[in-house]
Amino acid sequence: MVAITVPENYGEDKHMLTFLSSFANTRLAVAVALGAIPVLSFIHGTVTGSFRKKANVPYPHCYATVEQCKSNPKAEQFNCAQRAHANFLENAPQTMLSILVAGLKYPNSAAILGGAWTLLRMAYLYGYVYSGKPQGQGRYAGSFFWLCQGALWALTVFGFAPDLINI
Repeated sequence: MVAITVPENYGEDKHMLTFLSSFANTRLAVAVALGAIPVLSFIHGTVTGSFRKKANVPYPHCYATVEQCKSNPKAEQFNCAQRAHANFLENAPQTMLSILVAGLKYPNSAAILGGAWTLLRMAYLYGYVYSGKPQGQGRYAGSFFWLCQGALWALTVFGFAPDLINI
């Protein structure tokens, strides 16, 4: 049986935005950042479902055809909403896991990056679906979520993994 010992100062985050380190309970901030992600997933599903009806795309079809998009602008908007939702679902699980793991050692950073990731994903959805730019180019407004996601990966791999190797 393997025992993992957690040092007393494990979880102290001294490197990022020290003015936010006065959180009374940094674990709560991590939980809020994590809890916002499923809420955003619900919003994605609701937006996509509403455009499916307007675009007249029946189940089980995932996307409107090119012909439908040419005849109905809502079909193109549905495709953008569907793609934004699919991209969200592709990235949400790994981001949630990264927030959880990074939050063990760096709770403030994980909460800030998780919150920023969620806000940028909201901008991604809005830009993709509602900007009116051709071919969903409005999504670029929120594409900086990749920076938050990369930082969470880095905190997870380089911040937590070395401790596992030294066991």
